[in-house]
Amino acid sequence: MQISSSIQVFDTTPLTNEHPVDPEGSLFSYYPEYNPPSLHYHNFLELGYCEHGSGIFIIDGKPVAFNGRCTSIIYPGQIHIAKSTAENKSLWHFLYVDVEKLFYSYPASFIKTIKAMSNQNYNFPCLIPFEENRELYRLTEAIMDEAAKKNPGFLEAIQGMIYSLLTIHGRYMIPKGQEEINNRNFLFGEMGNVINFINTNYMKNISIADLAKVGCTSRASLQRKLTEFIGKSPMQYIHELRLNQAAIMLQDPNIRIIDIANDVGYHTLSCFNRKFLDYYKMSPSMYRKENQK
Repeated sequence: MQISSSIQVFDTTPLTNEHPVDPEGSLFSYYPEYNPPSLHYHNFLELGYCEHGSGIFIIDGKPVAFNGRCTSIIYPGQIHIAKSTAENKSLWHFLYVDVEKLFYSYPASFIKTIKAMSNQNYNFPCLIPFEENRELYRLTEAIMDEAAKKNPGFLEAIQGMIYSLLTIHGRYMIPKGQEEINNRNFLFGEMGNVINFINTNYMKNISIADLAKVGCTSRASLQRKLTEFIGKSPMQYIHELRLNQAAIMLQDPNIRIIDIANDVGYHTLSCFNRKFLDYYKMSPSMYRKENQK
């Protein structure tokens, strides 16, 4: 297997005090691919909302399935990528915000009162379904609408809404212990490329030897560090990614189950059925029937 993987910094035009959001004057629409090329991160806040479609959002190594309307809030430095299902490409809208530049005229102490500005010290969800929190979804829509229309005073309007959005999202945040923060940062520095490689190749036949080569380490060290970082073994993580993708695809009755199994990396239907039953406690056909209800 050819091994090449890197996590990229993906930035748009530079954000300034005068232009702290991007885009201005238009709405950024994005249709995630089924197999996007690489994980990436930003040096600013990324807000997004999904209008329709399904897929997986992978954030800091954790797969989160989405189906239909939801809000995404991705902070600077969080490694992420959005993936659509093959048959149900999702429609997302994104806006990039440099929060410090947006509030540059405010006292520095004001920024520090926003819990989300020290997000690295907390555990929290980055993807929130519409039905769980409609206010966050509508706030995100309204913020992007203001930026797209660019009416007089739009930045002042966005300031108030961003402050509300981050305050509401801060309610989800649970403090981490200092040891957890230090250990996670250290492990990510060593395992980042391995996580990226898995996230872009999980549908292929990946071995522990492949992962050890990507991580430039021994198999034993790879197993230990990756398990400590993501809370499960490398193969468990690979199966989790595959089965999350399969569960989304099963919601489309037009895709054959055998085709779903092949697409996510299982070359026999019996293996796919067994893994799916272990993970979801029901067969793929039963899962499809329950979700169609």
